[in-house]
Amino acid sequence: MRDVRRAIHANPELSHEETATAALVRRELVAAGLREIEAVAGTGLLVTIRGRRSGRALALRADLDALPLVEASSVPFASRRPGVMHACGHDAHTAILLGVAIALHGQRERLRGSVTCVFQPAEESEPLGARQIAEAGHLKGIDAILALHVDPGLPVGQIGVRSGPFMAGADSLQITIRGRGGHGGLPHLGVDAIAVAAAVIQELQQIASRRIDPLEPVVLTIGRIEGGTAPNILADHVLLEGTVRALDERVRLRVRAMIRDVVGGVARAHGAAGTVEVLPGEPVLRNDEALTDLIRGAVRDVLGPAALHEMPRPELIAEDFAFYLERVPGAMFRLGVGSPAKGIVHPLHHPGFALDEKALPIGAGVLLGAVWRFLEAGTVELPHSRPRRREGGR
Repeated sequence: MRDVRRAIHANPELSHEETATAALVRRELVAAGLREIEAVAGTGLLVTIRGRRSGRALALRADLDALPLVEASSVPFASRRPGVMHACGHDAHTAILLGVAIALHGQRERLRGSVTCVFQPAEESEPLGARQIAEAGHLKGIDAILALHVDPGLPVGQIGVRSGPFMAGADSLQITIRGRGGHGGLPHLGVDAIAVAAAVIQELQQIASRRIDPLEPVVLTIGRIEGGTAPNILADHVLLEGTVRALDERVRLRVRAMIRDVVGGVARAHGAAGTVEVLPGEPVLRNDEALTDLIRGAVRDVLGPAALHEMPRPELIAEDFAFYLERVPGAMFRLGVGSPAKGIVHPLHHPGFALDEKALPIGAGVLLGAVWRFLEAGTVELPHSRPRRREGGR
């Protein structure tokens, strides 16, 4: 797992470009004797391990893609591709799941049921890989799905768990403000789209602070502004791009409507026009209670009760693993990879991100423990009905 992780880390690939990463995974699977491998979503893979006895069907997921980021870590296997880096730990996710698949294949004689390992592309960028795989029907016949995500905020040896809301639903925003160009010294003869955009940004912040119940977490961030051509020319249009995140789908829909009202109203008040395009992203990630308890049991079995960290609240980052949970029960847990003594302290998506590789066998051990617990009859009761798909999004 360590060697595979380092090879992937040194040769990162962006979303939907993970051809070499997928080829590496396929070679390792074939070399270990696995044959039931299917290409999915362009650059993804499904591999299924079938036990000698019939039983439930479990899926495990890892993601393959890297981020458009210049690596600033000093590890000897740092990225060889300028401007691309595994700063979210997907290299570790892939290496761990590969190890789990090979281990399960070696124990298939005593396996009851089946395990499908999903090596998914494009967790970071649209079109999102989980959405593609789910909508293509690849979860048909799957009873439940599990995944892990590295967490540098937790020390190695700690596993973070939480049932219910775990991560936020996220939408992308593209806002266009159209004014009227003119001379910078004669502003009264034009409509300054930059000034209007500034007013829009200020008013948008009032949505979370004044128009939504403060007990309903909402984040609205404008992360990119583009406008203007010269210091002495009034910009005739400005593009704003951002993200909005919530932990409740009903709140998420209300915020979308509020954004449109604010942009249109503020723009009109300044003599401009404003339009909003909302690009629906990941739904709210809700961990199934029974499957979260299953992970808790696996952690106690493999690492002992002291390794279990109950996460006190959800996070407003998003994860496309949530698309799978719209169709089958599932849960994701956090794998501690931090090590302050080794200087491993940077957060996810940071150019200096690193992880303690002692976490690799720990993550694999917990996943394997969860697999055996799930496939043994009567260990966990599944919900009687599948999760219903949310309304109002793609």
